Amino acid sequence: MSQGAARVRWTLAAALSLGGGAIWSMHFIGMIGYRVDGLDLRYDLPLTAVSLVLAVVVSALGLTLVARRPRSTGWLALSGVISGLGIAAMHYTGMAAMHVGGTVTYRPGIVVLSILIAVAAALAALWIAFRVRTGRHVVAASLVMAAAVCGMHYTAMAATQVQAGPGDSEAVGTDPISLAPIVCVIAFSVLAVVIFTALGGVTESGSFSMVRDGGSRHRRPGGAGRATVDGAAGGPAGRIVDGGGGGGGGGGGAAGQSPLPAAFVNPRGDQYRPAPPVPVWSRPSTGESTTRSG
Repeated sequence: MSQGAARVRWTLAAALSLGGGAIWSMHFIGMIGYRVDGLDLRYDLPLTAVSLVLAVVVSALGLTLVARRPRSTGWLALSGVISGLGIAAMHYTGMAAMHVGGTVTYRPGIVVLSILIAVAAALAALWIAFRVRTGRHVVAASLVMAAAVCGMHYTAMAATQVQAGPGDSEAVGTDPISLAPIVCVIAFSVLAVVIFTALGGVTESGSFSMVRDGGSRHRRPGGAGRATVDGAAGGPAGRIVDGGGGGGGGGGGAAGQSPLPAAFVNPRGDQYRPAPPVPVWSRPSTGESTTRSG
């Protein structure tokens, strides 16, 4: 699989994880908990699906833009603004999908505040993906990002005003409680696929396979084969070791080794040190290709 194809697949996986598995699922689970005294709430399924697609598309767009120049603060800011506006559009599209037996209005000042929070959340997410390198900082920054997304959602909900009027008809649509299992299945399925892909990878034919990097920049000077984890080749636990033999072509390695996807191999070639998770989509295309085991 070429670097370009790998970049596209990892961008899509990240967009599904961020936009669908994290942002949208949090938004809609929060919507399920929304209640208005004396009024019945229902949801328009097609419009709800549009809000999910919006979340994924703007996440992919933000990642793609910042990947063009991952070290550029200007590109990072542009991507954050576009993604934040898209997240806000996702939220208010989801709100438009909410049918109530009354009239829905919004407080303009709080709406603007919610959009600013959405932009800040998008900037935090993109900064995590392209700038943070240590596990401790990733966890801390992820908590900040989660708090920002939740803050945006509940700020936007605070901007919502629902008034019941005489003669208002009963809301039509799908009961939000019946949608809860669907949302949970979508969220956990997306995250499971992304995690599985991160650990193993997907072949071009669509079947799942462990991905290893055949590029020379990930090899040790002696022509090492591939990176393995956790002492599969006798190295210390929790460290990336070189399990390949001296042969070329990316083969070699003892049976039972667990090759890492290229995105998690230390680009400096020092395979005895923990490799920071450098996103594969942020790397320039070099024309190199990866090989598949099996």
